[in-house]
Amino acid sequence: MAGGAPGWGTAALLALACAGLSVVGPAPLIIVPLAVLLIGAPPVRPRHVVLGLVLSALAFQGHARHGLWIGGRGWALLVAAWFLVAVLALPRAAFLDRGLAALAGAAASAAVLLRVAPEVWGAIDWTVRASLWAGASDAVAVGGARFGQSPWWPEATEMMYRLAELQARLFPALLALASLAGLAAAWFVYGRVARGESGPLGALREFRFRDELVWLLIVGIVLIVAPLGDAAPRIGANLVAFMGALYAMRGVAVVVALAGTPGLPGVVLATLAAVFLYPLVMAAMFLVGLTDTWLDLRGRTPSRDPGSGESGP
Repeated sequence: MAGGAPGWGTAALLALACAGLSVVGPAPLIIVPLAVLLIGAPPVRPRHVVLGLVLSALAFQGHARHGLWIGGRGWALLVAAWFLVAVLALPRAAFLDRGLAALAGAAASAAVLLRVAPEVWGAIDWTVRASLWAGASDAVAVGGARFGQSPWWPEATEMMYRLAELQARLFPALLALASLAGLAAAWFVYGRVARGESGPLGALREFRFRDELVWLLIVGIVLIVAPLGDAAPRIGANLVAFMGALYAMRGVAVVVALAGTPGLPGVVLATLAAVFLYPLVMAAMFLVGLTDTWLDLRGRTPSRDPGSGESGP
């Protein structure tokens, strides 16, 4: 809503972002953190605990028929536990600081576990890649039945397989971004239901993170270009993809803060531009967000919403 606290549509958009980015089932990335917050975050009330236990049972019900089922829920539980620690340890922090701290803790914990059992990473990587290629093959089969005779179909088929390969290479970054969106959705619902807050996430125009995180982007670029071994380029690519998405989102926040919340025609035009000019729009927003690190573009103009709270998701 223009000039007001984000409504329930925010949670829906965050859930869609989580589903679109996640290479595992997106539901646990939202339900598990929400359940952990209801059980362990203040104010702890009996009805919240009961609801949290019910959500936990729903998230973990069913049979573990494949590795992604186990791995996805294990990762969701790890992120949720670290987010609860961040909520309790950083009571005055904004959501994004807590969410990024939770991701850092979960990634460090996962790295320790994979160090103890290194063969697990190979199994996870293979399973994700196989799942993405299977999805691409299904899409090619369905599309081939309808568009198989079209002259552009071979190029479209190749593009889908290339996209699957890119997703497989960048799935850690995509999973981290999906987890952050899932945490934001869970925090929004928790803030509305358990705390009665009107805007648990604050306004989009206030989306920002610590400027020191630019070093993650720099390290990622160094790992890509420097001859540091076979694993370094992939690690660097995932760091660049994760931080690039955050800076692009920061760029969007800067544009909204400077230009104001667009009306319906502006939203339609922005959506069409994002769809048809996706690479250019992403690059432009990334550059604006990166520039905001040093120039604080929003700090040069009067705030349009002085009464808003925490940073956006």
